[in-house]
Amino acid sequence: MPRRFNITGPCVPGRDFMVDLSGRLRRPVQAICRGESLCLTQRRQSGKTTLLRLLARALQKEGLAPVLCAVQLAEDQSLTGIFRHIEASLRLLYPVPSVPRWTATEPQSLSFCAWLGEAQRLLGRPLVLLLDEYDAPPRKLVAGMLRSFRAALTLADEARPFVHAVVLCGKTHIRDLRDEPRPPGDESRGSGSLWNVALPLSVGPFSRREVDALLDDYAADSGVDWTPAARDALYAQTRGQPYLVSRLCYQIDEQIGTPRKETGTAPLEMPTEALVRHLAAQLPDEDPVHFSSISDLLAARKEAQEIVLRLLSGDEVPLCRSNEAQGYLLDAGLLIPSESRRLVELACPIYAAYLGRWLAESG
Repeated sequence: MPRRFNITGPCVPGRDFMVDLSGRLRRPVQAICRGESLCLTQRRQSGKTTLLRLLARALQKEGLAPVLCAVQLAEDQSLTGIFRHIEASLRLLYPVPSVPRWTATEPQSLSFCAWLGEAQRLLGRPLVLLLDEYDAPPRKLVAGMLRSFRAALTLADEARPFVHAVVLCGKTHIRDLRDEPRPPGDESRGSGSLWNVALPLSVGPFSRREVDALLDDYAADSGVDWTPAARDALYAQTRGQPYLVSRLCYQIDEQIGTPRKETGTAPLEMPTEALVRHLAAQLPDEDPVHFSSISDLLAARKEAQEIVLRLLSGDEVPLCRSNEAQGYLLDAGLLIPSESRRLVELACPIYAAYLGRWLAESG
């Protein structure tokens, strides 16, 4: 079965055309091996789950025991249900008979963290929880889970064992899940952060070299080569945004990439710059789900909208991660640092065109 450009879910090696992300995994793997926890925050359809699956495989090669758990699939949307789902995921991956079933006792968060520590001891390998869509359950449950895991990581020792590390993956930044603001004069109680024990893990757009390697792989498989002008147009329009690259390549493959070269029939045409630009202009109308998720990131965020409007009008906006609205847009992937690293700019012309229209229509 010929490989495809996947636009409907996580990519699978051997089934889908994929960019080689092994170089991006070196630092995260090293950090986790040291016992550091990570947090991956990005919008939908940005390649989070694909990266998480590759990270799990890399950790296994290092001798760790990663447990990739899709938190949104917990049938019982309660804290107990989420813990049971994590337990079931661990048992499915590592069916060690000596690991007892978790018996929920009060306080259940403490008993579950203790059970995870015991499971790690019996497995004989450092246990790493990779919680995909950690923010999918109701916010109160997410807050309860994070509080318990944060405390367990902070206090872990021989008497109170816990897992080696935790990786959180979702579309909600931790700062948007912080505790209630402290009343004036009570700042001594801390910032209210729910998760201050993790390092950020970035997905980031594909580089031009990675996109060219992807197209070379496609050409070798399909017999359809991309001209230099068409490649330039693809990168110029998408700036390497993973979903947009796959979406445009998928459309072109559907139009002119079949039949494949093994049939002995050459394609009727090759991708052109004009075709890439034409399809890029049509994307917001043909893929409303993806683009509505982009505008959702700006809804009810006036300061973030103002930054986008300034960029659309041609203003130069200095890079300032300490600015909360700018940091939010950078983490969400709507902004990227400029080549000089002094300014910020919109992630790509396709998003800029859509956001300009959306802001105008929304007033």
